[in-house]
Amino acid sequence: MKMMLDTGHKRGEGSCACKEPRSSFVDERGMTLIELAVGAVVGMLVVAGAYAVLTSSQKSTHANDQIVETQQNVRIAMDLLSRDIKNAGFGWAGPVSGPSSTTCATPIVPLDMNTAGNDTGPDSIRLAVPIEAVSAPLATATTGKTKITGITMSAGAVANMATEVGGSLNGAVVTIGGASTVSVTGVTPSGSTSVLNFSPTLIPPYSVGIPVYLLQCVTYSIGTTAAACGGVGPCLLRNGVSVADGVEDIQFAYACDGCVAAVNSGVEDRIIDNQGGASGFDQADFITNNQWATAPMTADKIRLVQITVVARQTDADQGLGEVKSAMTLSSGPLQVSDHNHAQGLFVAGDLTTMSPPYTQYRRRMLTRTVETRNQRS
Repeated sequence: MKMMLDTGHKRGEGSCACKEPRSSFVDERGMTLIELAVGAVVGMLVVAGAYAVLTSSQKSTHANDQIVETQQNVRIAMDLLSRDIKNAGFGWAGPVSGPSSTTCATPIVPLDMNTAGNDTGPDSIRLAVPIEAVSAPLATATTGKTKITGITMSAGAVANMATEVGGSLNGAVVTIGGASTVSVTGVTPSGSTSVLNFSPTLIPPYSVGIPVYLLQCVTYSIGTTAAACGGVGPCLLRNGVSVADGVEDIQFAYACDGCVAAVNSGVEDRIIDNQGGASGFDQADFITNNQWATAPMTADKIRLVQITVVARQTDADQGLGEVKSAMTLSSGPLQVSDHNHAQGLFVAGDLTTMSPPYTQYRRRMLTRTVETRNQRS
């Protein structure tokens, strides 16, 4: 019996086989070199695609911004020119002086680029206009019916006008409400007011508060250099000061009344003179390449001005891809009034001299016809 128990005990001991627990990391394996390479390639493709999309989006945004800016510049230039042409000769009693010894002998002084043929560059124009920034009301009323030799204004207003013309109002032209215009012969201070003196002039009665404007001869032209434009040219200049960026061309055409002797015997009849021969008013009735200095075709007969403004982008166009390659536009050179851009853009050269080339810039052209409602002779 004992032996059986011992045997059973030993058999029980032998039948107890306890195994050690296996580690949880035994069945896990690392990535192979091929898997790493494939993952790297996929990652690079994703990054490259994202970069291409970002670059294209950035260039597209920049191009759109330039288009909007160009449209704004051409509109600003047109608004400035239209406003001053409408007001040219505001109560005219010229001549009117301007900076740098310029003079407007007539309310509008056309300065065509080339009076002998087609233009090879931008036109210019001079206009006698009221300077609204220094306008001021009359401090005392005028009685009228008799000739007077002066009008009273605030001393500060007179000082501002003097500053505008360079220090002295002697010889300056002022207009009272755009109806009466006089040439100042001197200024008499009187406390808080000053009297603008002039030769005895019959002036209608005006009440206190009627605005008095300084008339000045302003010149519009195109600047092409960074120095003239205060940055990258070109730009629109008003008396040599940049007022609209990116404007590279302005052209003017004029329609007149009473400037053709064969039409109504050269007498004004409130109908634009027929220049082209066809019945009715049409584009052929606008005149370019003329000095407007020989009677009867003189500048005081101008009644309509057709303005054309061309503005271009500040920077040359770039392709939309990630490569910095220049984009070439398919549009050809512009024909602006009588100025063909292919025949010369500026006095110093033509399209072949532009850097970057002409075809790498987007342009906007705007044309408007303005009535010279305030021009008087």
